[in-house]
Order: sequence, then C-alpha cells, then structure tokens
Amino acid sequence: MNPLSVDLNDLYFLVLVIEHRGFTAAGEVLGVSKSHLSRRITGLEANLGVRLLQRTSRRLSLTDAGQALYEHGRAMLAEAQAGEEAVRRRTSEPAGLVRASLPVAITDIVLARLLPRFMSRYPKVRLAIQASHRRVDLVEEHVDVVVRGMGQESESSSLVQAPLCTARWGLVASPVYLAQTGGIDGPGALSRDDLLIYASIDEPVTTLRLIGPGGEVATPVTQPRVQSDNIATLKEAALAGMGIASLPLYACAREIEQGTLCRVLPEWRPREGRLVVLFPTRRGMMPAVRALVDFLKEELPPLLG
Repeated sequence: MNPLSVDLNDLYFLVLVIEHRGFTAAGEVLGVSKSHLSRRITGLEANLGVRLLQRTSRRLSLTDAGQALYEHGRAMLAEAQAGEEAVRRRTSEPAGLVRASLPVAITDIVLARLLPRFMSRYPKVRLAIQASHRRVDLVEEHVDVVVRGMGQESESSSLVQAPLCTARWGLVASPVYLAQTGGIDGPGALSRDDLLIYASIDEPVTTLRLIGPGGEVATPVTQPRVQSDNIATLKEAALAGMGIASLPLYACAREIEQGTLCRVLPEWRPREGRLVVLFPTRRGMMPAVRALVDFLKEELPPLLG
C-alpha cells in the first residue's frame, strides 16, 4: 500500500464541514475556529490540485471532485468508528481470538476436561491452541499465552513470567516388570534397570537426577532404553513392561489407581515439575487473554497437583 499524500484529518474536517453545513457549525463541534477549518480545506485542495467546495456568502456546495472525496471520507470514518467500537467491546468483556501454546501432555490430558468449561464461561472467546514443548517467541509468533516447565526464561522485558502450579512427577513401572526385576531398593539400583526417560532426543542423557524427600539429590548413571519428549509414548512403553518411566503423575493417575502401573521409589521425584505461564505485559492486556490466564491459574493446580 502506497503512503497517502493527504492528511486524513483533513478528510475528517471535510466530512464534518459538509455534514454540519458550514465551517462555523463544524468548528463548534470540533472546538476549533472557522478560519482554522477553512485553511485546512484550502490546503487539502492545494495538495490535490482541485477545488472541492464552492463557497458563497450564503451557500456551501461540493464540486464533483469534492462529492467523490466526501463519499470516500464518510466511508473511511464509518469504518474507523466501527473499528473503535470493536476494540472497545473487546476491552469491556472477554471476546475475540486467543492464541496459546501449552505442553503436549497438558493439552492431551488436561485441557480436554477444561476447555468445555472455559468456552461455556466465555462464549465470545475463540481459542487457537498449539501443543508443543519448544521455546516460543510470543512477540514474533503472535502468541498470547505460553505454559511451560520452569526453566524457560522470558527473553523480553515486555513479557511476564508468573508461577502457575507444581505438577508432581514420579517413577512408575508395570507390576510385570517389577516382578521380573525383583523390585528397587534405592536410587543407586536404577543403574541396572531399563529406564524410560522424558527428554528431547537432542539432549544427551547419561544420568537420572532424582530429588529426595529432604531435598537431597541422587544421580544414578543410566543409558535410557527409551528416550522421548512424548509422555504418551513413555506411558505406553511402561505399560508394556519395557522399563521404569519418569512421568508426571497426572498423566498416569488412572493406571496407578487401576494397578496397571506402580509407583517406584515414591519418596524420590525425577523433576521439580514447576510450571509457569508467560504472557505479554499486563498493560493493555485484552480481557480474553486475562480470562484464559486466570482460568488456567485457577483450574490447572487441582488437576496437576
């Protein structure tokens, strides 16, 4: 789109002069002098190289060129007013599109239970949800809300990083696997076991870091049998008796309750499990974005804790 050679304020002045049938009345509405408006319209005519208004002591009328410009100017003002009203509606109640990026497991397991409740509460909000573990640039990718594990620092001062909740992690295995191996009597024994580790395939894993009940840390040496950043894959491998999996407990709560998976060394946890929510600065935050952030902070902890 080429830059305009005219000042849009002059089009606004032209429309008001015509609709109020004179410079004096239009000036009273705008709070400016009649002479100021006259100079602006004269400047607009000079810029375009055409007369827009025919002026007499008793009458003001549009030329053909003025009529054409007036019609376009009036349409421009109508669109501008509609745009302003649309924005004001969005700033008065949650409405419009919110783009969010959440970890795959939370999207698959948790949001299926939460989304209907959110959409029912905020019927004018639309959601676009990305299931991903990767780092997201909120500004460049036009994402409004990101939920990630602790460790993704906000790279821009325009972003807010707020604690969301803590998801408990643990070690689990199938009863069949535990019967075959004879059980686990401590973190050091894990070096002899087949481990199913949650990690990116680009991340070399040579030890499993475990945090004890008193904050102590154990790092048994390991060579994972399966390494994946997909929680569903690790859970299915554990159910198939392939080894001991490091998983968030919310992802396998049903299997633990049914006895198809068992806790291993329940006093030790393989991850801190702290989640944060990232979003642009609170200044000027759209109500729909604020509604989603507040909803996640309210609804996620009971499901993940």
